[in-house]
Amino acid sequence: MRLQREAKMAKKDYDQQIKKHGKIQDKFVCLPDPEDAHVWYYIVFGLDFGEYVGGHYLGKITCPREYPAKAPNIRMITENGKFHTTDSICMSISDMHPEQWNPAWKVNQVVLGLVSFWPTNEDTYGLVHAHAYARDLSFSDRRILFAR
Repeated sequence: MRLQREAKMAKKDYDQQIKKHGKIQDKFVCLPDPEDAHVWYYIVFGLDFGEYVGGHYLGKITCPREYPAKAPNIRMITENGKFHTTDSICMSISDMHPEQWNPAWKVNQVVLGLVSFWPTNEDTYGLVHAHAYARDLSFSDRRILFAR
């Protein structure tokens, strides 16, 4: 099964990064749920821009049974001030744009795409806007609070 091969490759890559650099160089770790190879969890960390510095953000990728022929669903689990936790994230690498999905892409590459999108000002479905939160804090201060 392809997802099992991807999991082995991801673990091997993380082990090599730790051996070579003493830590994971990527800004994320993404591995499957031990009970279900179609469900992967990721944690984004080490973001070095804006209010996200120092934050750790957990998310979930759900691959359909037809993966890699069909694109995965991307969600955030932890509040972060960038993406909603209640909605899927709309990106060209997600199930919300099946016409743009490339079966050669791997689950870890989906997270890499998400991390690359994070610092942009591009708008997409699933993004949080300032009006979504109470006005007791500025939007910037709220993002800093989430990062802590």
